[in-house]
Formats: sequence, C-alpha cells, structure tokens
Amino acid sequence: MQINKPTHRWQLNFEGEWPTSVTFLGDSRRVAAGNRAGQIFIWELPETPPTVEPVAEKSKESKRSTPPDLAPIRRLDGHSNSVTHLVSTADGKTLISSSLDRTIRLWDVNATPSGSAEVVLDSQDRVRKARYRSKDEKAAILEAPGIKVETVSAVAELKGHRDWVGSLGFSRDEKRLISGDATSLVIIWEFDALAPHCKELARWTGHPWNWVVAAALSPDGKNALVSEYTYKRDDFDIPAAALKIWNTADGVERLDLLKLQFPKLDVASTTYGAAQVWRKFVAGGLIAADLSPDGTIVAVGQGGETDTGKVHLFDVESGKLVRTVSGHRYGVCDVKFSADGKFVLSSGRDTMVRICLAADGKEVASLGKERGGQFKDWIHSIAISPDQQTVAGADIAGLIHVWQL
Repeated sequence: MQINKPTHRWQLNFEGEWPTSVTFLGDSRRVAAGNRAGQIFIWELPETPPTVEPVAEKSKESKRSTPPDLAPIRRLDGHSNSVTHLVSTADGKTLISSSLDRTIRLWDVNATPSGSAEVVLDSQDRVRKARYRSKDEKAAILEAPGIKVETVSAVAELKGHRDWVGSLGFSRDEKRLISGDATSLVIIWEFDALAPHCKELARWTGHPWNWVVAAALSPDGKNALVSEYTYKRDDFDIPAAALKIWNTADGVERLDLLKLQFPKLDVASTTYGAAQVWRKFVAGGLIAADLSPDGTIVAVGQGGETDTGKVHLFDVESGKLVRTVSGHRYGVCDVKFSADGKFVLSSGRDTMVRICLAADGKEVASLGKERGGQFKDWIHSIAISPDQQTVAGADIAGLIHVWQL
C-alpha cells in the first residue's frame, strides 16, 4: 500500500435500508455491498471515473459538489434479513455472505442471470430534488423509472446456525471460513470454491448470554480470534466480554487475551463490579477484528456508544497488548490490515476512515469528513482492493464511497 494523495473517486447511491458491508471482487473495479434489507448489489466501475466539473468556492453549488454515482449491474437475491458481512475469493469469482436470516450463502458472481429487476436506490435523493418543485415536476422526479439490474441466486446455503449470524471471516489461504452467531456459537468451515458446499470442521460456544460480535482467522486458518459481547443499558447481570484465540482444528482455547490483560477478570461473574474490570477497555464491545497478513498481530476495535473508539493491537503468541492506535469519536465500526501489514485501517461513527502505521500508531491519512454526532452517519464497513490502492466504505447514509490512495 502506497499513500499518495487520497482522492474521493466515486459515491455510489445505495439508499433504503442502510448499507452494512462492502468488499472488492478480484480487482479495484468491481465492488459488492449488502444492506439491512438483505440486498446485495454489484457495481462495475470504469477504469477512469468521469470528470467532476470544478465549482466556484463561494458558490451555492460548491457544498453539493460530489464524486460521480454509477448504477449497479447485478443484484444477488436470497437473504431475507440484514447482510452482516461480505468476503470474496482473491479471483473475485466467489462471494460469501452472512446474514441475520441465520444463513451463510455462496455466490458465483459471474453466473448466468436468473432474471432481471427494476430497482430504486436513490429514493432519498429524489425526495431532496423534488423539494420546492411544482406538483407535476415533483411527480416526475419521484415516479421516474428505476434502474434495471440482472438478478442472480446463491449456489449454496450453509445452515449450521440457529440464530443471527453476525460475524464472518475468511483465511488468506482460502481454505477455511469462520462464522459466529447471537448464541455465541462459532463454526469453522472447510471452503472449496470448486464445490457448492462447505464442510463443517469444528464448532464451539462461549457464554450463552453473549453474541459473537467479531471473528477472524489467521492466514493459514489454524488460529481463530473470537470476540464476545452482549449489549445492555447497564452493567447489572451482564456476562464478561471475551476475546480469545482458539485452535480451529478442535475448538480448544489457546489464549484468553482479556484475562491476560486483566488478571482479576472473573469470567463467571455477572455483577456490576465484575463488569467494571473490563468495561473501559472493551467499551461497547470489541466489534471489529482482523489478523495481520503474517498472523502475528491481532487488531480489535472498540465499538458502541463510547467517547473515543480505539484499535487495540495484540501479539498472537504472548497475548500481550502491543499498542493502541487510531481514534474514532463515538466508536469503531470496522478494522482491516493492509496486505503488507504496515497499516491499520479503521472506520467509525465519526464518518471517517483512518489509516495508521501499525509500528507506532501514527495516523498517516484520513478519508471522508466528520458530519456531526454519532447519530448522523457511520462508515459501517470498509474494504481494501487487491492492489491495495483503493478503499471502499459502506456509509449508513445510503452511500458506498470509493477512494483512490
């Protein structure tokens, strides 16, 4: 990854239920994103985006000057509830999605379309444009035809979970998947892109009151990082959060990272006092996780409604906290390592993507603009293109941002 002069290249409309996940498919020109309605769309970006005409700095139009939009080409049909995560194979041919409909689905993104549909992804934008217009003009804007897309069905559906699947991870060798749900059940799957199914290799559960809020695999798929948490307005009758490294072959716990950080942590206690031992460090749950490309460092982000969400870096072998980096007002939403392991990218409720050096935590670049408080818009998910020079962010305002570094 080389950071030159980051440029906001595209701003893709994905209005309706907010976007929750985004990933690249094989290169920097194909982007897939999912939302809370269970929809997944695929965009194919031109190599060179259209030129945005400059506007006078003091003009009324300057505030509205934005990167160009582009219509998606495909919709992947099947999920009946929110898409929580998207991952893809390196060649971009297979997309894997997890959902609150309790399933994981595999998609051949190049499959022959099963049909077509007309969709409207700019409903809010239409309302804004129709404001203060005449009755006829308003009707023309609001009732304008949508865009036509091809529709594709999943090639496989994994049904090992009986509750919301909120976490999904993929090993870099593309041999294993990890998924976690709202009953703290974790499943390790054997992945084979040539076969329309995944074999279950191992499963285990954490505290029955906890949700698996983040999960990731080491590059070789042998180690799994699992973060557990449950939300409650107060800290009474709340189980301890958990952050552990497991052996994926047999589901045996290898390291308890929070216990190493806080020796007085009582994993069996659900009292208010017990929660105060780990509360500040965990904040509203360590809801985002990734492992470095060499598998030696773990990154986890503090989520929830917190003052400033940080990203903690742990050494995988010793379990010791290496350092804390970044900082998002109101909480972190996602975290990713660059392919060379030099950078940690994070997004948050401050509507920003921050790029920090893993070695010392120094912030070297930021993408986006802060737009107000935590209840405005979040960058819910981020993705890095295979060539490492493009970053995409799923914004709950109904936008997919694409930046060139």
